[in-house]
Amino acid sequence: MILSKGAMTLAEGSQKNKYKTDATLILNGQEERKYVLRTAYDKLSMWKAKYAVNISPFYPRLKTSIKEAALIDNEIWVFGVNGTNPQHIIEAVKIAVEFYRVKPHDILGNIYIKNLNIEDESRYELDLLVQLNKELYKSTAEAINKACSHFGLQSDVNIHVYSASINNKIPENDLHQALKSGGANSVTTDSRKLIFKSGNNLGTRAAKIRTNMHVAKLSF
Repeated sequence: MILSKGAMTLAEGSQKNKYKTDATLILNGQEERKYVLRTAYDKLSMWKAKYAVNISPFYPRLKTSIKEAALIDNEIWVFGVNGTNPQHIIEAVKIAVEFYRVKPHDILGNIYIKNLNIEDESRYELDLLVQLNKELYKSTAEAINKACSHFGLQSDVNIHVYSASINNKIPENDLHQALKSGGANSVTTDSRKLIFKSGNNLGTRAAKIRTNMHVAKLSF
C-alpha cells in the first residue's frame, strides 16, 4: 500500500464504516490516508436526525458561512456543503487545513464522491433524471475546479467517482461526458469490480451495490 497524505469526500451519508466513502482507493491500487476531510450536504441537525450519532463539536476560528463542523472518529466533518458551490468547498477546506495543520493541496489532491444523485429523484422521469444528474456532476466538477484554482494548485487533482455498475440514473458514458464538460482532461474506469453498501438520500434504505470507480483528472 502506498502512503499518501490526505483526501476529501463530498456528499457523505452515514458515519458508519460500512457506509462511509472509501477514500483510500486509487486507479487500480490503494493509498493509506493520514487525514480525510468528509463533507455532507445535509445540515448538522438533519444529519444527526437521520443517522442518530454522537459527535464531538469542532468550532473553527475562521469566519465562514459554514459553521457546522464536527470531529467523528478522528476525522473532521463539515456539514451543509453543496458540492456544486465552489465557496462551500473552499470554506470546508479552510476548516480542514486549520484542523489538520496542512496545505490545501494535501486535501484537494484526491476527492471522492459516492453515488451522487439529484435530490427528490423519484419525482422525475428517467430521461430527465439522467440529464439532471449529468448537470449535477458537471457542476460539481466545475466547482472543484474553481476551488482548486482559488488555492493556486499547480498539480493534478483526481476526482474518484463511485457509481453503480449498472446505473440507469446516469450511465457510464453520460457520467464521463458530464465530468469532462466540467473540466476534466480525462476519465478512466478502474478495472476492479467493487461492492459497497450504500443508502438512499433519505437514510431509510440500504443495499450492497456492485460499483465501478471512475477517476477524472483535472490538470493545473
